Amino acid sequence: MRTDMADIGSEETARMDVVYEKERVTIHPTQYGSGRISGKLRLYLQLGSLFLSWEPNEGVNSFSTSSVSAEIEKYRNLYTIQALPLSDVRFIRRHTPTFGLEYIIIVLSSGLAFPPFYFYNGGIRELFATLKQHVFIIRSDDDPNVFLVNDFEDPLQKSLSSLELPGVATVANAMSRQNSFSFTGSVSEVRHGDDAKYGGPSTMSEYVSKQRRKSNDPGRDISFQVLEKFSLVTKFARETTSSLFRENHSSGSHAYGRQKQEYVLDNKASDKYADQLITPDDASLPSDSVESDELLLVWGKKRGNPLSVEEWRAFLDPEGRIMDSKALRKKIFYGGVDHVLRKEVWKFLLSYHEYDSTQAEREYLAAMKREEYEAIKSQWKSISTTQAKRFTKFRERKGLIDKDVVRTDRSVPYYEGDDNPNVIVLRDILVTYSFYNFDLGYCQGMSDFLAPILYVMEDESEAFWCFASLMERLGGNFNRDQNGMHAQLLGLSKLVELLDPSLHNYFRQNDCLNYFFCFRWVLIQFKREFSFDQIMLLWEVLWTHYFSEHFHLYLCVGILKRYRLRIIGEGMDFDTLLKFINELSGQINIDRAIQDAEALCTIAGEAGADCIPPGTPPSMPIETDGGLYLQEDDVL
Repeated sequence: MRTDMADIGSEETARMDVVYEKERVTIHPTQYGSGRISGKLRLYLQLGSLFLSWEPNEGVNSFSTSSVSAEIEKYRNLYTIQALPLSDVRFIRRHTPTFGLEYIIIVLSSGLAFPPFYFYNGGIRELFATLKQHVFIIRSDDDPNVFLVNDFEDPLQKSLSSLELPGVATVANAMSRQNSFSFTGSVSEVRHGDDAKYGGPSTMSEYVSKQRRKSNDPGRDISFQVLEKFSLVTKFARETTSSLFRENHSSGSHAYGRQKQEYVLDNKASDKYADQLITPDDASLPSDSVESDELLLVWGKKRGNPLSVEEWRAFLDPEGRIMDSKALRKKIFYGGVDHVLRKEVWKFLLSYHEYDSTQAEREYLAAMKREEYEAIKSQWKSISTTQAKRFTKFRERKGLIDKDVVRTDRSVPYYEGDDNPNVIVLRDILVTYSFYNFDLGYCQGMSDFLAPILYVMEDESEAFWCFASLMERLGGNFNRDQNGMHAQLLGLSKLVELLDPSLHNYFRQNDCLNYFFCFRWVLIQFKREFSFDQIMLLWEVLWTHYFSEHFHLYLCVGILKRYRLRIIGEGMDFDTLLKFINELSGQINIDRAIQDAEALCTIAGEAGADCIPPGTPPSMPIETDGGLYLQEDDVL
């Protein structure tokens, strides 16, 4: 069918041919099942090019409450797509589950991802069939549910090479010019600043055009490339992921030597904006703050001394078994581990050794695992240069690892300097792991986890197996579908709602309810927030699982509560909040953060545990049977 349409950016009216049209294509911008916006999705030809549009219907779901309707009404203009050229689309990911609604996610060449579009009346197969008639579209070899649009290069090479980062110097210079990037460039700027220019409320189409003009900034490119691996679903993930690598990786990103520890507790201090340290002893709590009163009653215990050699020996029976693993984990939770013992104790915390294993059994296991590691390592070490030229995935993964390891913790003496053999070992372990778990492979952020483990183990094989055990817990952080990260952020949202409803409501009112400003904290377990020595202490506390498998989420809640007065008092929107959270790096008192988290975990009790969705990392082992990227059905 044929119709007329107003111009899409010029002053003249152009004709369009609608080649595909589907009603009841819906987005879900809120957490409420009834809070959805239904609309019409179209593909049309105009001026020789193919465009996509999505126009919401008037009104909202009739089953929505008035409060839900008011909340989602503001998204109507933001998500409208008036004229999106298919030439701007990098790929489309489709989900056609056996049970449930079909939906697609559209990701642009700039890295921007639209929210999922749910097809209530079906029609995804027809959509792709229509696309195939008008644009070059091909299934990615790396993920059978991803379809690359107008991709004339080798799709596997393209998808993997997109993970590579620009040179360190280039990124550093770019970041010095632009400290941060956000999706909205503030939301208010998008919604209001362009009204005069476009003669009405800004739309996603208009915003896409703005982003295209900014796409040559290498400082922005670095965040786009990381996003495509870490987060493809929501627009806010792009903002947050951009901050993950905003600091030059080679600088250490730990702010060594910065010891200024400033907090603001939930209280009515005389200067509510001051970064005055307030402890339980001198805190002045508001009388109406029930959760704060409870926090004082069960305030986390003071940190003790680390596990000593003598105490460690007392936990072992004559054959080397640990007699009371719970008491050991309690000791480590409250005091950490003396560094001379970490090489031995971490193997238990990371499940490389069983608590009831004997010394003889552990020695035998170490020998067997060493042989197994060397066998896995030989698989890629034996690849010749000629063979590597025909093995794109290996070549690309190894290239990415080579770039990452020379930027990982280079401020730490163990990894500093040129031609450092420890950096070579770091590289070898990561490449070997990409063969050991070929489905997951290597993702940026993994080197952050491995560096402290290798530093402690000082043994290549043992470091590898400890790292592999950690990835069994945290591999969900790096899954392409990002289900692990979304589950954790959802759990965090529910915990804040439980433990600080007023702060949660503030985030709701300021479009921060997805908690993506905590993305970096969760993704790499606070690695960029503390010094190298501090992160080893924090991680061994987390690995005890003494209070909760998800203690890191209570850490997030505690830090947010410490700074809630500044967040609310200064009226921080998403952009400001994200910048503020990132600037806390090196400013957080680790002992008090652990104490706060312990208190909050105690207060929450079973209600807190119920906030965490089942299977949320680190309790969810990573699948290794090829089930990570299952093809759901055939479309093309």
